[in-house]
Amino acid sequence: MTAKMPEKAIDRMLSTIPMRRGGTVDEVASVICFLASDDASFINGQTIAINGGSYNA
Repeated sequence: MTAKMPEKAIDRMLSTIPMRRGGTVDEVASVICFLASDDASFINGQTIAINGGSYNA
């Protein structure tokens, strides 16, 4: 997503994330795997923000 973004734009974006970094592929994949598993069988109609706490800031 950020491959073609200018470095300053990336730095500005990351400065708004409380964890000060972008998420990794593995972090996003972990949530997807959980939602696809039987452990999430009672979860429905939810939006799960995988954003390093941006919505809490």
